[in-house]
Amino acid sequence: MSQIQISLPNEPKKHIESLITALNEKLNIKSIVLLEGANNSLIIIRCRGNAVPKVLEVLNEVGVGIEFGIIDILELQVTIPELKDDQLEVSEELSSRVSVEEIESSIKEGMDLNLDYYFFIIIAAFIAGSGLILNSPAIIIGAMIISPLMGPILGVSYGIISKNYHLVNKGIFGQLVSIFIAIGAGILLASLAFLIYGSPSLTHEMMTRNFPTIFDLIVSISAGLAVGFAITGKLQSSLVGIAIAVSLMPPAVNIGVSLIYGNILLSFGSFVLLLSNVLAINFMAILIFKIKKIKILEKKYPFWKGPEEKVGQLSLGVKISKKKPKRAKKVKKN
Repeated sequence: MSQIQISLPNEPKKHIESLITALNEKLNIKSIVLLEGANNSLIIIRCRGNAVPKVLEVLNEVGVGIEFGIIDILELQVTIPELKDDQLEVSEELSSRVSVEEIESSIKEGMDLNLDYYFFIIIAAFIAGSGLILNSPAIIIGAMIISPLMGPILGVSYGIISKNYHLVNKGIFGQLVSIFIAIGAGILLASLAFLIYGSPSLTHEMMTRNFPTIFDLIVSISAGLAVGFAITGKLQSSLVGIAIAVSLMPPAVNIGVSLIYGNILLSFGSFVLLLSNVLAINFMAILIFKIKKIKILEKKYPFWKGPEEKVGQLSLGVKISKKKPKRAKKVKKN
């Protein structure tokens, strides 16, 4: 169950009236709470989580969130007593995904190129490189789990479907920087291996990160489809397993390791494998976005930015006082 809160100004009155009419007639929502303040009002409704995208589309058609009003979506863990929500007719595509706003928020959070992101990229690259040199699948899997490289890749997919070229550029930049970091880590670790072992040989884990076979492409395409369904649904916990399956970080690191080991063909093969994985995820994610009918809503910048109440006026039942709190009197000691 989700709770949707809509903050909007009292004037003009037609905004509130058109909103309530849309909730009643287009969505058949009868349980509506209206809290009126001196200047602004708050409308509260509840609905099933899979009905949120449909509700948001209707609200945007009225102009809420575009021309006026602010929408807040709250996830209700428990409601006591349990309430029966208004049954909304929702298409299969909408009922099987979360709202566009939730998808966009999740993707932007995953592609936030801050200090933490680059720290985990560096750590994942060194772990993956060590696993390749030591021929340890367990170590390599650990690198796949902590690598945040999936974030910028999904950012490119969503940026293309939403025509948000800022996200596309940011995603491409994040991918390129991450890959260069991974290659650099591979070069450093391979150079260290030569210092320690003298003349190390290629390991099985390094050799398997080569030109993609038909089965590698099947894995990449399947992982891309899984990523699309996971990010648009409520199964984002499965992204960890998908990251392991698609294997992004190890081939990136193997490019640098193979160069130092003197096997240019293997290094190029790792690059082709990495490129095929990235492209498969992007194309398949875009396909799922289209199947789930991800509708990018029109964005405007309304004059009204949020609830504003003057001092001394009643705002949704809360009195705003303009008097300063009295200071406690000092007690004189004898």
